Amino acid sequence: MQVTYTREQLDIQPQLAAANINPESFLATDYLNHFNEIVMLMEMVPDMPELLEEAIEWSPKTYSEHFAESGFQAKELAIQAYGLAPVVFKSPFETVCNEMQSTIEATVNGLVAVNVVERGLSPAAQALIRDRIEILQKLLMKLNQLIHGKLEEVVQTKVPEADQEDVQSQEDIDKLFD
Repeated sequence: MQVTYTREQLDIQPQLAAANINPESFLATDYLNHFNEIVMLMEMVPDMPELLEEAIEWSPKTYSEHFAESGFQAKELAIQAYGLAPVVFKSPFETVCNEMQSTIEATVNGLVAVNVVERGLSPAAQALIRDRIEILQKLLMKLNQLIHGKLEEVVQTKVPEADQEDVQSQEDIDKLFD
């Protein structure tokens, strides 16, 4: 796909690659760390439900918030580049980020609602978490592809949507423990 860049975008592009920011999408892979941390925690919850307490502490951060608080060397440039990111990359990137955040929050909130730390997890609950992890991993792949300017691959990748109702419905969650 051919992207047309503005003068302002063209002026900043030479600085991006040296700072580990994709000069085509204007996005940096460092933002994936924000999601990788929680996904890794959630992967361990089926075997160690007490880790849910750490997962509860995770909160979504915007791209700019992540970089403002990070140790990324070129964080100001990353924030500036994000502001200039071509809409063709930025819009689907934000959509996938929002989907990830919703899936994470719905899953964690559902697990908190049934008090898995004290009650433990049934095999059905463990399977539910593993399904959500699979969805999150596919969404992470989509984010990675967008960061690397691979729009065509993102369009072709189908990610099953998490059914938010199942996670948020107390009745449905309680059924997992019966």
